[in-house]
Amino acid sequence: MCKVLITNSLCLFLMLVLSLSAKAQASDTVVNTDLLALFDIFSDDEIPEMTITADFDSVKANVKNKLYVYGEVEVEKKRKQSKKLTVKLRPRGKSRRLMCDFPPLKLKFDKDELLANGIQQFNDFKLVTHCIEGDMKSEALIKKEYMVYQLFNKMTPYSFKVKLVRITYKNKGSAFRKMTHLGILIEDAESMASRNNCNILANKVINLDSMHTNHEKIASVFQYMIGNADWSYMMGRNTELICTNEKYVIPVPYDFDYAGLVKAHYARANAALGQKTVLDRVYLGNAKHFNELVSMFSYFKTKKEELLATIEGFDELEDETKVEMKAYILDFYDIIESRERVEKEMLKKPSKE
Repeated sequence: MCKVLITNSLCLFLMLVLSLSAKAQASDTVVNTDLLALFDIFSDDEIPEMTITADFDSVKANVKNKLYVYGEVEVEKKRKQSKKLTVKLRPRGKSRRLMCDFPPLKLKFDKDELLANGIQQFNDFKLVTHCIEGDMKSEALIKKEYMVYQLFNKMTPYSFKVKLVRITYKNKGSAFRKMTHLGILIEDAESMASRNNCNILANKVINLDSMHTNHEKIASVFQYMIGNADWSYMMGRNTELICTNEKYVIPVPYDFDYAGLVKAHYARANAALGQKTVLDRVYLGNAKHFNELVSMFSYFKTKKEELLATIEGFDELEDETKVEMKAYILDFYDIIESRERVEKEMLKKPSKE
């Protein structure tokens, strides 16, 4: 049974975060140093190119099952060379898989082929696709969701690395010949766990007392900040669960399209959670009282300027989009400055007469 780690002071908490961050970063230098990560072979362009060739008619025809289709991935490498790898792919996800014209994909590479090409054998990647064909809004949503991953990377090393990629889909079927769209390639979960000296938790249904207290708060407060209610670490929904050598469970979120910060056009408010629009924030974490969150709020405040600068510095975002995203983040910071607002809006405590 995984244990709970509880720290009661901001000082100890920040020391813990820094030590875990250093440990995670150090693991990058000791795991498979003689091999490249798949992300490492991409070109240095801000948005590198990738081509996927497969029978996409079959992929789209099988959105309700998990049948793989064989194909080929060609990655534009550094120095403008390219690398071709065989791959199996299938639709993934739940709501997006069924509602999108083009479903998100799972890419599974051949481990022996990766090894033969000097690439780490982490072979199971998620790909966030453009969803609606011919809709310019889809590309904007890809950029915003990519930015959310970047923001969470700033909060903790216990997060997925992602690569924004321009993908050309070449179809062996007849529905279309080829098309090019932006996509987000998400790191293999085992790779993410390994570089953090952790393991994937096999049992996705866990008890509350098994959670790493501080990292549960980082994840759940972050989800509140971005306005995402489409997750549950207790049931493993849009959350990978990893376990440290000390047996602490750490939740690592992914898939942020329903977040208010992204505001996908197909996202729907969850009335059961009290949402009227997807912009309405809902806190789904374990904390019940303001005092349980004080040190976490202090930690988030240390990250405020970095988060805003990350949004501002992403040249692919339209200026209007940057303004909207920063305003939504700043509203979160206004909330956590007020105990009254936290208790009323976040913890849903009745107001005192």
